[in-house]
Amino acid sequence: MAEKMEPRSPRLGRPPTITSEQIVEEAKRQLQSGGADALSMRALAKSLGTTPMALYRHVGDKEQLISAVLDAYSQDLGSLVLPQDQVGRIRLIFTAIFETLASERWIIELLQRGGRGGSGAVVLVDRAMAACVELGMSPRRALLVYRALWNYTLGALLNIYDDSARPEGSVSPLAIKIREIGPAELPVLNEVLEDWPAGTTTDGYLEGLDILIDGYLRSPA
Repeated sequence: MAEKMEPRSPRLGRPPTITSEQIVEEAKRQLQSGGADALSMRALAKSLGTTPMALYRHVGDKEQLISAVLDAYSQDLGSLVLPQDQVGRIRLIFTAIFETLASERWIIELLQRGGRGGSGAVVLVDRAMAACVELGMSPRRALLVYRALWNYTLGALLNIYDDSARPEGSVSPLAIKIREIGPAELPVLNEVLEDWPAGTTTDGYLEGLDILIDGYLRSPA
């Protein structure tokens, strides 16, 4: 009498073949939908139907993945067509950076956590500094000007994010404090209090950018 054969366990299927481009694209989608906190190698692997180890083979660790995402996202910035006019070039570069980051808060979150900028953005940094050198600045002075304009840009973006996080129609804590102290102690701030939110709009940002650029060009040494 033939022995009864035990049924074989089904063979486990292999994880689907994935590419680095697919991993980067899915990571970008998760960052856009949930911010920097939403990205983890385990969650990313699950959404792609594979394993964390498979991701590591393609893109390295999480830090390398973030760098790859920023490189991919900033690719268009590196190919931005810039004018010959140096001042117009600097203005366009920072406008492009501002508009990109204003629509993608997750990039700011990554930069604040120590992530490096994408390759396309680094190209724009060099182009902005080159415009300063063409205007008669030393490379060191050009770096200081770039850093000052970047810090102004970052501050304007953080103000926008703070404004958007407050309930619609609410007043900023700083505006409340200015009103509490009153015009006797804060005459200039009270004078512009009604225009305070305008400093965090795109138009307000560009107006301040022009003021800064004009000031630096008056002493290009």
